[in-house]
Amino acid sequence: MAMPTKAQIFKHWMEWLDKRGFDWGEPCCWACKRYFDAKYDLNKPSATREDIINNWDRVPLQRCHIIARQFDGEDIPDNLFLMCKNCHDRAPNTKSREAFLDWVEKQDYTSLVQEDIMRELRTFELVDRVDDVNEMLADKELIKRFFSNSGFHMNQARGGLEITLSSIFSQIAHELKRGNNN
Repeated sequence: MAMPTKAQIFKHWMEWLDKRGFDWGEPCCWACKRYFDAKYDLNKPSATREDIINNWDRVPLQRCHIIARQFDGEDIPDNLFLMCKNCHDRAPNTKSREAFLDWVEKQDYTSLVQEDIMRELRTFELVDRVDDVNEMLADKELIKRFFSNSGFHMNQARGGLEITLSSIFSQIAHELKRGNNN
């Protein structure tokens, strides 16, 4: 049996997604709920149900097995879930459908970003200087300078260009060290 398309998987899960408030026309990861990009939105008021379903084939989400193949999980829509690469890599590899779906329900993109910020604060030894960091982040001129000194990086996991947190936090750390040396 061939692997189902993302559209077929989406069609199978539409009711489940609807109960959780997902906007079918604005595709996102079904675990962390990270919104991808306006280029994947279906911004046609006249879009049919079939247009909406087929749009999901364009989205850079991965098909993730709920019950892994190693545990005899099948390549059927009921056993496949659409996730970003990060969530797919973190997803539990279990024989339990309930455990997998429980993990999904507990994912939150905002919390994941907060964890990333904390990791950068630790990396650049800024945990004890959060007030200084916040003050710098509130300085619009300083932020403009930071952004003008940062290049865009292709995000391998989510696709698209972004200025990484490490780019900003490395500049904050440098600025704080420079300020301490004056």
